Amino acid sequence: MRELLATLGAVLALAMASPASAQASAGGPGRAGDCALPYEALCHEILLPAPVAEVWPLFSTSAGLSSWMAPVAAIDLRVGGMMEASYSRGARPGDAGNILNRVLSYLPERMISIAIERAPPNFPHADEARTLWTVIELEPYAENVTRVRVIMLGYDEGEAFDVLARHFNAGNTWTLEKLYERVANGPENWASLGGGQ
Repeated sequence: MRELLATLGAVLALAMASPASAQASAGGPGRAGDCALPYEALCHEILLPAPVAEVWPLFSTSAGLSSWMAPVAAIDLRVGGMMEASYSRGARPGDAGNILNRVLSYLPERMISIAIERAPPNFPHADEARTLWTVIELEPYAENVTRVRVIMLGYDEGEAFDVLARHFNAGNTWTLEKLYERVANGPENWASLGGGQ
């Protein structure tokens, strides 16, 4: 597990030197990159062409989350509150199959941390997944540019955590790229995408 996480988060620290590269990350415009940390965790980050004050509501409000994250997305922003999401366009708030994350802490316009409360049905290694938590950090990078860093912790040794690391490595990259699309292109029109997933 140590080797896998070292590989996933290895020395691909984003070295963007100027605001001109604000739309870019390790892989180009709107592409999330890995970030290096002095401890074991999955870490991804991206630069967004918007100030923190515009990015924060995309994580901290239900209207913001549902404009990019998933067709069903809501948050009760308080310690112990829930972030709920479903990628199925046929889902409704409160459905038993929706993903739930518990809000652990937050600092307005700076950070929100969440832990997996309920994985979707048939999610592999759901018990192990509930030992994981995520810290989402926002920081000004340049004028009208925000760095978003997603750090996922709680991994342990073993095949289950290796599977989860691979899953969330891809998933967190995809999520940040969707966030970039939201900032660059505006809200997602879920209705135009048709019926259920």
